[in-house]
Amino acid sequence: EERAARRKATYAYLKEHFKVTQFIMESGAKLSLPQNAMSSACVLYHQFWKGCDPKDFDPYLIGMTAIYLASKAEECPCKVRDVINVCYRSSHKDSPCLEINARYWELRESVVNCELLMLRVLGFRVSYDNPHKYLLHYLKVLQDWTCPGMWERSQVPQISWSYLLDSHHIPLCLEYPPAHVAVALLHFAVECVGLEVPSQEAVRPWWKALCSDVTPELIQSITEDVMDMYDFENKPV
Repeated sequence: EERAARRKATYAYLKEHFKVTQFIMESGAKLSLPQNAMSSACVLYHQFWKGCDPKDFDPYLIGMTAIYLASKAEECPCKVRDVINVCYRSSHKDSPCLEINARYWELRESVVNCELLMLRVLGFRVSYDNPHKYLLHYLKVLQDWTCPGMWERSQVPQISWSYLLDSHHIPLCLEYPPAHVAVALLHFAVECVGLEVPSQEAVRPWWKALCSDVTPELIQSITEDVMDMYDFENKPV
């Protein structure tokens, strides 16, 4: 019953926000933002809805503002003009480019005002500990523990990184510690490709050696949330 309730909650959240998080990632890529900035934008977006009702605000405006805020928080600031133009093209693919007209100035004012709103809602906290650095560290350690030929053929780094990027469609990083998210998604990738990792100690599996406070239950819970996300994407409900 608990599993079914979690899946239902994940589906309900994705139905409301999946397209907007896609919009954030697409727009961030067009703005040439580094991956940590795009991930931070998604986290800011998810965090905003922890205290606000989607019926009260335009999700795409919140997403656009999250990109603008994250670019500044991650020290790769974008001009508000560029954010507006790129986001407008991402959400209006069949429309002509946005001119410097009344519509542009209306959007600019909305983003500036929304930035102040988001800062207040977020308690002026715009920096988060993302799982990326943990995953990079765990991948390096795991590479040292496995046979070089097997490691290169396994594509575990690419697969686990893809899982991490895709996981930003749901507020995973707000529900679990970033180190747990990183090791769980790495475990998921290792299991998917069937890579054999030697245990580093007789009493501890490799993932426990990487992150001592993670449990099998946590790994399963995080993995199931990500699997539900993929299931929703393939079979929307």
